[in-house]
Amino acid sequence: MIRPPTNKARIAVVDTETTGLSRIDRIVEFACVTIVDGQVVEEYETLLQPNRDPGPVYIHGITPSMLEAAPEFESVAGDIAARLDGAVLVAHNIGFDLRMLRQEMGRIPTMTFDPGVGVCTYRLTNEKLSVAARQAGVDQPDHTALGDARVAAQLLLARSSQWEDGILSSASCRSNIDATGLTVRRPDAPPRRGALSMLALRTAWPRTTTEAEVLYLDTLDRCLDDGELTHEERIWLTSTAQALQLGQEHREEMHHRYYERLVAQILADGVVTKEERALHDKVAAALGIDGDGRLGEESETDEIKAVRLKPGMAVCFTGVAMVDGDFMPRPTLENLARQLGLHPVNSVTKHCGLVVAGDVRSRSGKARKARRLGVPIVDATHFITLIAKGKA
Repeated sequence: MIRPPTNKARIAVVDTETTGLSRIDRIVEFACVTIVDGQVVEEYETLLQPNRDPGPVYIHGITPSMLEAAPEFESVAGDIAARLDGAVLVAHNIGFDLRMLRQEMGRIPTMTFDPGVGVCTYRLTNEKLSVAARQAGVDQPDHTALGDARVAAQLLLARSSQWEDGILSSASCRSNIDATGLTVRRPDAPPRRGALSMLALRTAWPRTTTEAEVLYLDTLDRCLDDGELTHEERIWLTSTAQALQLGQEHREEMHHRYYERLVAQILADGVVTKEERALHDKVAAALGIDGDGRLGEESETDEIKAVRLKPGMAVCFTGVAMVDGDFMPRPTLENLARQLGLHPVNSVTKHCGLVVAGDVRSRSGKARKARRLGVPIVDATHFITLIAKGKA
């Protein structure tokens, strides 16, 4: 197992958005978060002109018009080299980002790049970025290069107490191109965070063993963001699989494993909402999977069959709560509970009637104790649903 660097090292947490995954593809957005002595000291980001179609806009959100004034990679090679040279490199699925950086730098005759031995936060957490973030109680990624680099940096810092000296080494990145300070950032735009998107964020990927599987699952996640697979997205998934040398049988196996994880997430708290049922049906259809009967028979009591809120019931809250893509502070949830006659408590006991967790798969002390005592666990979305239906 690769161990994180010591706090004394300068760390560069990087992320890229690209036109695709093959050897001829280009980076269209680069970001680097620099950490020194356990503190973020700088954030750098820029769009990059690939001099070709930007690729899957529906995945990375970068349009040709955004790139009109963006510098080419070579124009900012000095800026990037200054941030990577001498730093321990970190990324979520680091193999992909390093490969894309090697390809870009390999096109510049006067540039050399040795990435050293860095840290992959995907291998460190064994979870995709959104699930790892939720489990660690840090911000959710927004699928921009800087947003994802920030989350990977937070994941690394969240494990600082576990850091040990390992077999890591700093990168060497040299260029005779001067730093320009030139950056072009994407305009602010609200991320797509529909109901299915939030369900997908909570759903762990099936366990993977190869970089190709990680890249394909990430692409599948983004394509299914709105619950549909358009003709263009299907073509992109096929070309992605071909670039990654994943055969049709392998793809279908991964689709089934992905689907099974989604079903497990829906059923995790014993509550199946009408919204979740509709979203499940859309995903199953998009993946060509027969999902009939997987969620049980639909009934009017589906949403409340596992939990009934009663006046005076003790309710304990744990974790970071997200409702419809927005952070909901714990005091807000506790006030809602009080308004309906429920009694918020700070600890789980046998007298506790419900635990509301940021994620029903949480391994927090409160969640573990709730499972031992048989106390129901729901997430904040289901808690709000129960309140809205006046079940207190």
